[in-house]
Amino acid sequence: MQQLLFSKRNRVEWEEVPDPKLSGPNQALVRPLAVARCDLDLPILRGQTLFRPPFPLGHEFVGEILETSEELSSLFPKGTRVAVPFQISCGHCTNCETGLTKSCSTVPHTSAYGMGKGAKEFGGAISDSVLVPYAKEMLIPFSNKTDPAAIASISDNIVEAWKLVGLHLKQNKNRSVLVLGGFASSIGLYTAALAKHMGAADLVYVDTDKKRLEIAESYGVKVEQIASFPKSLGKFDIVADANGTSEGWDCGLRSLGIEGEFGSASIFWTNNIPIPYLELYNNGATIRLGRVRSREWIPEILRLVEEEGFDPSKVTTRKASWSEAPDAFLEEETKLIVVR
Repeated sequence: MQQLLFSKRNRVEWEEVPDPKLSGPNQALVRPLAVARCDLDLPILRGQTLFRPPFPLGHEFVGEILETSEELSSLFPKGTRVAVPFQISCGHCTNCETGLTKSCSTVPHTSAYGMGKGAKEFGGAISDSVLVPYAKEMLIPFSNKTDPAAIASISDNIVEAWKLVGLHLKQNKNRSVLVLGGFASSIGLYTAALAKHMGAADLVYVDTDKKRLEIAESYGVKVEQIASFPKSLGKFDIVADANGTSEGWDCGLRSLGIEGEFGSASIFWTNNIPIPYLELYNNGATIRLGRVRSREWIPEILRLVEEEGFDPSKVTTRKASWSEAPDAFLEEETKLIVVR
């Protein structure tokens, strides 16, 4: 079969590889239907991260069941549409049972589709077939009425929005929210859209990019265009940082209200990022960093989409056909979705 390979900096290409095959119980073969390019993928392809080629691409995807091991055939009939967490998890180790499937101890740490070392073992989603090793625990079925392209990013960038604002607004929607848009371009927009859908009391999306501001505004979000970050943008209960710069990071932290919640989707490839410690200490603050809990949070978003009508699709700025994937993956777009 064919899969898309990140072969060297700024180069992706199709390669022929053997078809994956079922080799034991609790496995499934999934045919990807829609694959989203993660906000991190472009920096990876441009050599701006610690990920080094070669490895197959694609970790945000939904698909349909091609085949399962015999004992799962009634649970996941052929053709069942499923969301697939990008993080590989067994579902039964101590970490998985305590809601930390992102750090499953049964597989090597950070094992995932389409990223780094994990992709060399588990493959990437821009391929004809993907093997899911712990199928019963990992796979989440979704309705045939749901557009696969609309939720292609549900395993990572959309659930980042749940990490940044959903967790907090589920507890109390009467809270003010500031979203800092930027390098994590789709995450900032998904976050603003989710906060609006969940009824945040006050919501502001800030960015330097006019096109992203227009997308946020299309959700009914109040937007503010800036040329550079001030010291603070006010005081908010929740600050969601998707900006990716040290200036945005500092401004976001200084924009926290008393006992505010700060979450970040930014990735800095260093251990030396300062914080305004004394100011945060005096006011009180909670800072949430880290990788998403893909398996745990997909159902939260799926419920909002299928039961409440939350629509992530307006964040998509380009849909490409399967054959266009090699060129499309290198193009500058806020959110690219590759569809069959």
